[in-house]
Amino acid sequence: MGEDLNKTVAAFRRMVITLNRAKAHEWLTEAAGIRLDRPDVQIIVHLLDAGEPRRIGVIAEGLQVESPHVTRHVAALEQRGLVERVRDPDDRRAWRIALTEEGAEVAGRCRRVTTGWFEEALTDWPESERAELSRLMTKLSDDLCERMRARYT
Repeated sequence: MGEDLNKTVAAFRRMVITLNRAKAHEWLTEAAGIRLDRPDVQIIVHLLDAGEPRRIGVIAEGLQVESPHVTRHVAALEQRGLVERVRDPDDRRAWRIALTEEGAEVAGRCRRVTTGWFEEALTDWPESERAELSRLMTKLSDDLCERMRARYT
């Protein structure tokens, strides 16, 4: 596994660096027609992917950041009308964060832009390779995240 694993990690690192470049965020927000900070985009897309309102702590855990960081950004997103607080049905004293209709639309545009980047890169790949990539990336993500969580939290 040695050299193949080194190549895999190097390729993954290159992809993460490319996607995390400040310029990539500028391209994303420009193409989506919005002006949001990177954490704001991460929060609204996380909520869109979740498909349901989430507590601040759950959002923070999903984004692997601290809760106060999420709280600050949620307040700004609330002021812009992209998210709203809704009662937690499991605990009426608690609140969850939900996308507003506008927030869901903005998050959807962001998702379409990033999905488009991948779609363009995979355009010449056979369907079988795209399906295998999807399966393996999901498996890698699940396994790596679980092991990192178990080791460091």
